[in-house]
Amino acid sequence: MKMVMPKMGMTMEEGTIVEWKKKDGEYVEKGEIILEIMTNKVSIDVEAPSSGYLKVLKDVDDVVPVGEVIAVIEESLEAEKEVPVELKEVPVIREEVPVIREEVPVIREEVPVIREEVPFAKAEVTGGTEIGEVSLAEGRIPASPRARMLAEEKGISLEDVAGTGPDGVITEKDVLRKIEGEHISVSKPLPKQELAPEPEFEPTGAVSPLAERIAREKGVDLSKVKGTGIGGKITKEDVLKYIEKGFEPEIEKPEIEKPEITVAKEEVLPERVVPPVIEPGPEVEPTEVPSRAEPPVAAPQPEITLPEAVSEREKGILLTGIKKLTAEKMIKSKREAPHLTLGMEVDMTEASKLKDSLNVSYTDILVKAVAQALRNYPLLNSTLSENRIILRDHINIGIAVARGEDLIVPVIHDADRRSVKEISRLTKDIIQRTREDQLTEKDVLNGTFTISNLGMYDIDFFTPIINPPEAAILGVGKIQKKPVVIHDQIRVRERVNLSLSFDHRIVNGMPASLFLKEIKILLENPYKLLVEGEP
Repeated sequence: MKMVMPKMGMTMEEGTIVEWKKKDGEYVEKGEIILEIMTNKVSIDVEAPSSGYLKVLKDVDDVVPVGEVIAVIEESLEAEKEVPVELKEVPVIREEVPVIREEVPVIREEVPVIREEVPFAKAEVTGGTEIGEVSLAEGRIPASPRARMLAEEKGISLEDVAGTGPDGVITEKDVLRKIEGEHISVSKPLPKQELAPEPEFEPTGAVSPLAERIAREKGVDLSKVKGTGIGGKITKEDVLKYIEKGFEPEIEKPEIEKPEITVAKEEVLPERVVPPVIEPGPEVEPTEVPSRAEPPVAAPQPEITLPEAVSEREKGILLTGIKKLTAEKMIKSKREAPHLTLGMEVDMTEASKLKDSLNVSYTDILVKAVAQALRNYPLLNSTLSENRIILRDHINIGIAVARGEDLIVPVIHDADRRSVKEISRLTKDIIQRTREDQLTEKDVLNGTFTISNLGMYDIDFFTPIINPPEAAILGVGKIQKKPVVIHDQIRVRERVNLSLSFDHRIVNGMPASLFLKEIKILLENPYKLLVEGEP
């Protein structure tokens, strides 16, 4: 039986494998927990759908789309061994292509070698260098076609090239060595610059996506990393261990252009003339050619310094788990949703009195006020799917809660249908379970609007980032006493700043402003939030 990445909620698209509770090849019972995955910032235990021997297909830290096969459970080990890694069967089309072999007769002809003086052509080299005499007449010297072509192109006599191929055949590399090794400088010789091959990041073998991402960021050559995962797969731990042992990151080196070599066209000379050989010397100056522009002088190459090792006081923190998921969601939100933030100051004096009388928190009253206002402004409770705005049929308010350095958003479902005291009871329970890491998948799914309260941290105002795929988020600042003019008299009132960030693709400024205004009215007249039976 195939095990796939389960879809635990409407918005879930992929899951990360956190831990395999059972080893590859181990016998598992139906209903036994064999796997832990992470999605939507919570960890979920996955049970075995049947009994049998487990064949693991995905490694720890792999990010797997919903519905993709992650393991197979077979009744016997023999069957398990026959399970291919790639479960999709692709038909292989074999086509017989006839091979035509044509026998070409080899004509061996003894060519007499005629030694006579022949005209020579000079090869001009851009960049202040000059090649010596190049013969225009070549004999039948054994050379590969590519070597012969290169020699003709660069004006190199094959007689002066030592062949290293079979039976002394001159190869392309021999010609290249000849070109690089026998340049004659007319002025000052160019400094010899060795071109190091640019490192290419091509991991060999199987690599987990997270391991590959870390390697790219840190400049690790995966061909030097030994994989300890399934079938030699390189995992995150393998890359981190390799980094801890110490290595030199792959640094891209600037390309150094070789001087271009151009060979002058052959000239028909009226007489057979042997040009004198120009011997290099410091007293010889390069001949100026007025018709040709001076070649540009290459700028000095910048020095490349390797990054220094991290000092004892510095520490690198790898983005994994919830931190990685939060970072990805925030990047997605800011990249895709055009944010607009509106601010408004609200009088919380009456809400403070209601809080004390009901023994609830400001957050409980805020949840109820937002949920009730969303009934009249459904666009703020919607989501965008391709070219359609989907209006949600439930009002589920998410509350941003800090757990250590992580940020979790548990959800109060159907908040508009609940009383303030019921919301208070649910909020206390879900916040406690959040901080104790006891949340279930249901606790964080299907949120439609989020409230982020930073007032307890002395924050007056901030611009919150929308929690995708929602349309808006409300930021709440610190409640503080301020002097306010009421009916031409100065009164001390409790005031708070609210900031509403919304997706401008879904909502325009006017309805967003009216929505925020309605929240203000409800908070300043909080007894409108009470349902029948509440004091």
